[in-house]
Amino acid sequence: MNTDLNINDILLQVEQLDREAQQSLFEKLALMIRKPEQKKSKVKLSSISGLGASVWSKIDIDDYVDHERQW
Repeated sequence: MNTDLNINDILLQVEQLDREAQQSLFEKLALMIRKPEQKKSKVKLSSISGLGASVWSKIDIDDYVDHERQW
């Protein structure tokens, strides 16, 4: 996606608005920009414990390891 192209398209549309609509848009953009960035929540490693258990449930681990060691 070309951001510059999208911004230019938006600006062309904004130019077609009357002064009051442009002012309203500007105020809404200013409020949006001022909002603090939301922090991404960190995932604890313990929260994914057992995640792949269903994948390994029907596999004999010892046979699997022996097979992989034959490389």
